[in-house]
Amino acid sequence: MSGILIALIVSVAVVGGYYIDYLNNKVKLKADDSDIKKEIRELRTLVHQMKKRIENLETIAANDPDSFNSEANNSSNRIEIDERDQIIKENQQQVSNLAKNRGE
Repeated sequence: MSGILIALIVSVAVVGGYYIDYLNNKVKLKADDSDIKKEIRELRTLVHQMKKRIENLETIAANDPDSFNSEANNSSNRIEIDERDQIIKENQQQVSNLAKNRGE
């Protein structure tokens, strides 16, 4: 009789442990789910804002396409590309130095 009682206590302890783990995982998944839902809401808000910005840009481009195109062309001129030739020369010099060093 005491053997059955010990087996019953051990069984209840094991099942109880699994049940507690199940409840902990369930709570953890709910927390993760709420974080995911929050992130989805934030992403939807961001997408909505981006759509509005795109619509505004389309309106600007449609109302005055010449001005929009000239501003777009000017913005690419603002990028500093002057150093490109110097970088190309430096790279060519490094390659020729490496070739000379390997030939020696």
